[in-house]
Amino acid sequence: MNIFILKGHGRMGYFHWSFGLCLGLFWLCLPTNTYAICGLDSAAFEQIRKVQDLGAARAWTRQIVQSRGISCVVCHVAGYGPRNQYGSAINLLVTGIDREDSSRKREAGQRVNDIPADPSIPDSPTFGDLIKQGLLPSSDYTTDPAFQKVPARQPEEITVQQARDLVRKVQAESRFGILQLSRTYEITAEVAEALAEFQGEFLILGLTTLGPDTAKALAKSRAGTVWLHSLTSMINESAEAIAKTPGNLVLSGLVELNSDSVPLAKKLAQRPGALSFPYLKQITPEIAVALGKNPRSLTLAGLTDVSPEVQDKLAETVGALTLPNLKSLDSLPLTKKLAAGFASSVLLPSIKTLSVEQANEIALIKRPFFLGGSFLPQSVMTEEVATVFAKNPAAGRLQLGVGSISDPSLKILVQSQLSIILQEVESLSDAQVQILANAADSVPGGPFGTQTKISLPKLKTLDSPLLATALLRCSSDFGGVTRISREAAAALASVPNKEMVYPNGTVRVLPPYSLSFPSLEELPPETAGLLMTRPWSAISLPALKNVSLETLRSMVRQTSNLTLGLTTLPPGLASAFGEMASNEGDLGGGTLTLPYLTELSPDAARILVTSLNRGTEVPTWGGLNKAPQLFLGGRIPGRLSLKGGSPQLTPKLAEELAKYRGRLSIAGLQELSPQSADALVPYRGPRLELSGPATDKLSPETAAQLAKFPGTLDIPLIVLDSVPLAAKFAQQSSRTTDSLEVISAETIPVYVKYNGFFTLRQLSVLNSPTLAARLIQDSSGQTLPSLRTITPAAAEVLASGPNAPYLGLTVLDDPAVARALTKSRIGVSLPRLRAATPEVIAILREAKSITTPPLDSIYVLSLAGVIQNTDVKTGTTTIRPGTP
Repeated sequence: MNIFILKGHGRMGYFHWSFGLCLGLFWLCLPTNTYAICGLDSAAFEQIRKVQDLGAARAWTRQIVQSRGISCVVCHVAGYGPRNQYGSAINLLVTGIDREDSSRKREAGQRVNDIPADPSIPDSPTFGDLIKQGLLPSSDYTTDPAFQKVPARQPEEITVQQARDLVRKVQAESRFGILQLSRTYEITAEVAEALAEFQGEFLILGLTTLGPDTAKALAKSRAGTVWLHSLTSMINESAEAIAKTPGNLVLSGLVELNSDSVPLAKKLAQRPGALSFPYLKQITPEIAVALGKNPRSLTLAGLTDVSPEVQDKLAETVGALTLPNLKSLDSLPLTKKLAAGFASSVLLPSIKTLSVEQANEIALIKRPFFLGGSFLPQSVMTEEVATVFAKNPAAGRLQLGVGSISDPSLKILVQSQLSIILQEVESLSDAQVQILANAADSVPGGPFGTQTKISLPKLKTLDSPLLATALLRCSSDFGGVTRISREAAAALASVPNKEMVYPNGTVRVLPPYSLSFPSLEELPPETAGLLMTRPWSAISLPALKNVSLETLRSMVRQTSNLTLGLTTLPPGLASAFGEMASNEGDLGGGTLTLPYLTELSPDAARILVTSLNRGTEVPTWGGLNKAPQLFLGGRIPGRLSLKGGSPQLTPKLAEELAKYRGRLSIAGLQELSPQSADALVPYRGPRLELSGPATDKLSPETAAQLAKFPGTLDIPLIVLDSVPLAAKFAQQSSRTTDSLEVISAETIPVYVKYNGFFTLRQLSVLNSPTLAARLIQDSSGQTLPSLRTITPAAAEVLASGPNAPYLGLTVLDDPAVARALTKSRIGVSLPRLRAATPEVIAILREAKSITTPPLDSIYVLSLAGVIQNTDVKTGTTTIRPGTP
């Protein structure tokens, strides 16, 4: 039998090394605003990156690091189900078709910031308050010890004249805008009448009471959607009146709907898109039927105990149904409905019992989507129920929450091909450890064909050698561990590398495991010494703020990929990084990530740079082949770089960092002065990356200095208004302008000389025929999903291109633009169109080459100073005087 050892990093030798290299190259080419699958989560992350409190910013960074990237848990129930109360609020303002429009998502996040997290609780903090404190906006803040009570907000009263002035102001700013008064809790009927004249996309009000007269006045609203987010209940007369609103109506804060509110429920269910009532605690059978008519999906997170009659009616829901807090599930028809799941997920973490028959209904459905599966309590997992799931691994991963599970049931699941998440387990008995020790290394599933067998995300103490080796082998998941014993450390270090046996008998020894403890805040030197007696593919300890010189030296010698949570780096520690292992097969020889380093003196930086500048010159990429990629502020994709992750970039510190010869990334920049920019110009490594709020829009002086930089410069700019910097970007191959929303007129003639892949998917305004002409030269340059405004001249150029333009226009009120687009011989797609004037609608109706949403769903804009009612099917228009 031939045995050979393949050196490198990863867990499957050369294949994974080469795959990782290709994946790394692919990652470099990804758009800089890549986030989660649904694409709407960046609405939240745009708010997170603006958090000013250092402790809160670090809490967010820690959460991101612990979840190993951008997590869907911010907006989705259990991280993969339908949207929670925060995600649902975001989803009202942005839908899947808006996923690429960063400006729209940013605006949505800002508006949702002002909405109470739970309107059923007096003086509830807003979603924004929770984000500012480093808490999930959908968290149960009432039980979170980290929550700090915020002062009650003073109501903002509004008079009739102020309402009229506000309507005029918002309509002058946008033909189809949003009028929001989230801090106005009560209005008169006269004020409601004035606000009802607003013609725009959304009228958002924070009313907590709604009298009959006010409801009747507000029901005449001309807005596309009226959203009353803080209204928890109302009398029947008010409900009957507001249900007559001609546009869409959203009452997301409702706590109760009685049988007399059926017309209101029917109205609410008519709104296009997913329907969610996070706080609704009681419904009648009639209400269940009415809400269930929504064809998309229905989520009732507030329902816990409902009668069998209501359960049977909910089973008749047309779209997907989710009841994530349901405690009693008695109806088999409802079980079948819930088993169908939302996006391949079944969320029943609070049910008290589950029969074998019900388990069969859930487990027999195949859920191929890798995020799919079932979330159930441990307490319902009897041996019989466990057997049902064990025999049906195609049902997806099994996530078990509260309660306890018997040893026989656990053994049945462990011996199956199911991926198991023991969500709430903080400790295990010796018998349970013994069961887990026999788990398989991996099971089929996941996006790449295999997935982890076992996960214990909340395990606090790792003191069992047997458990330590089992978790390293079959999950490498120590996400919640805050303490590790010496015995467990020694056991981890003794686990042999895996081997792969080929059909011809050849054995390949695979590279070492990775060691990751995202929550470990203390690591005694003795424990560290035991762990570091073997090499690791990567070591990640992002919560470890302090480390001794001895411990640091033992770490860096055993890996070429290191993440440490140091907040300060004394000169005495900086020199130890010179002993860091290197992998020349990896880009840059490895990685060194310091996500929390806020204090770095020029002296310490000089020592760090000197110690890491190792190896020989790389001919193609530049830099030194043994200088690891250095990430200050963490490796967070896109523009999500948070405060407190990197030190203040003074000119002296920049001068020392510029001497580094490896890839250099500085994230979380709050300021970037011209002097600091000038000090970075001498950098001669392969790639310089700068990100943070300070890089959204650079001052002319800072941009001019960075334009002198001769190497590859990556900055996720939103605004490009510097001619020298545009000239530099036109000469480099990096796609650093993927986030651009605005390009000034003077920079366009320079930037269009860029010869590479030319796309501007975040561009919001296209008023330059020159820029349009350059866009159509690229195979996908005419794809502008975030475009809000275009001139007729630019539209005509786009229409003349060889490919069909895809434009993100939400409003089209210029007939000249519409006529220009009709000249396209290939066709034009306007998938986000929400509003247009009657003349434009007439042009679109006649045009066979322009694809839009159904014209009867388009909001009809009036001419200035008049109110129009247009039947888009017949073209008949009725005009009356506008608001005085």
